[in-house]
Amino acid sequence: MSIDLEASVPSPVLLADVLIAARSTLAELLGVDATPELSMIVDRRYEQGRRVSAGRRLGEAQLLSTTIGDPIEPESNGSPGSIHYEIDISGCNDGIWLMVIDHAPVAGGEVEAVFSPYRTCVSVVVATAMALAVAALGGGEFIDEQIQMLRPGHTDPRHVVTVTRLPHEPGDFAQRCERYLRQFPHLEDWPRSVSMP
Repeated sequence: MSIDLEASVPSPVLLADVLIAARSTLAELLGVDATPELSMIVDRRYEQGRRVSAGRRLGEAQLLSTTIGDPIEPESNGSPGSIHYEIDISGCNDGIWLMVIDHAPVAGGEVEAVFSPYRTCVSVVVATAMALAVAALGGGEFIDEQIQMLRPGHTDPRHVVTVTRLPHEPGDFAQRCERYLRQFPHLEDWPRSVSMP
C-alpha cells in the first residue's frame, strides 16, 4: 500500500515549472543551497514488481509543452482518467510515483496530483516538496492525510513551508532530508531508511 501526498490542481501547470518550483521548495524546506536534479520518466514498465523497461526521460521541449491539471479523458470502463509519471532523484536510487487523476464526474472537476514516494526519508521529503510546489503553482491545496506531518493538517502550501522549514545549516542532502522528517516526533523515526542503497 502506498503512502501518498497530494495536491489539488485547479489551474493547469507546466511540468517544467513543477520541477523548477519543486527544487526551490526543497531547498527552502531543507535550508540548503543545492538540490539534486529531478527527472520525469514515462513508459517505465514493471512485471511482478521488477522493472522490465527503464522508460524514457522527458526532455526540455516535452517539459515545456506538457501540463498537469487539464481535464483527462475518462477510462473506457468509466473510471476517472489518469496519467502516470515517475520522478527519479539524481545521485541516489530514490524516487516517486506520480499519478494525476481527473475526478470530474465524481468531484466536480477537481484534478489531483498524487505523489507516492518510496519509503525513505529522501523520497518522502522530495514528494512533499513536489506536492507543495504543485499546490502553490496551481492555486490548490496541499493534502497530507496519511503521513500527517502537521497536526491538525494544514492545506496552504506556503504555510506548511513556513512552519516546517529547517534553518540553513551544513549537511549533505540525505542527512537534511532525515533531519526534516525527524522534527515530527509523532512519526516515531519513520521512515527508518534514509535513502535507497
